[in-house]
Amino acid sequence: MRFLFTITIVLALTGCNDVVTTHYATLDEAKSQHAFEKGWLPPILPDSARTIVERNDLDLNTGTGTFDYDMSERPAFEEKLSQAGAVLRAEQNADVLTVTTNGSRWEIWLPRRSGQAKWDMRQH
Repeated sequence: MRFLFTITIVLALTGCNDVVTTHYATLDEAKSQHAFEKGWLPPILPDSARTIVERNDLDLNTGTGTFDYDMSERPAFEEKLSQAGAVLRAEQNADVLTVTTNGSRWEIWLPRRSGQAKWDMRQH
């Protein structure tokens, strides 16, 4: 009986963590696997997006991710996000664009000196 109680407590404390990680080599691969329709990728990515990694917590309905892109595409990418209603916030070494679509709030960090970006997504 004591053993069962201990196992129950351990399981309750550790819980089940439903975090799913998905990798896409390119934007075309993500599109072909319908990643945007699933709602876990930002609504807009630059055409040169590659090495896309998304991590989604299914229990909390949150997501994070990273991608690389060509810096030459940054102005056009920021413009597309702005047209979608993104608000720009400047931080010390990065620009952060926040956009809300389909009940999700996305924060996309674009470091000023690299073509590596990251995002956080929260459901409203």
